[in-house]
Amino acid sequence: MLLTLLTAALAFALDATLAAAGAPHARFISLAVIPGMAGAAIFFGLRPYPPGGRLRMALMTAVALFLVGLGL
Repeated sequence: MLLTLLTAALAFALDATLAAAGAPHARFISLAVIPGMAGAAIFFGLRPYPPGGRLRMALMTAVALFLVGLGL
């Protein structure tokens, strides 16, 4: 759970930095790259757990960050 919160905090910080800087392709990065990277960090960071649980947590984190990127 702590890894999920840390990953989400880093994703929000990166998203805020991109928005403040007015980076080109910031919307694509916010909707695709950040959730994908967060999901990968969760999946590979939870190695002691079974692959099914890691995959589920990674997908939940990626979908949540995608929805936050959409503004829902």
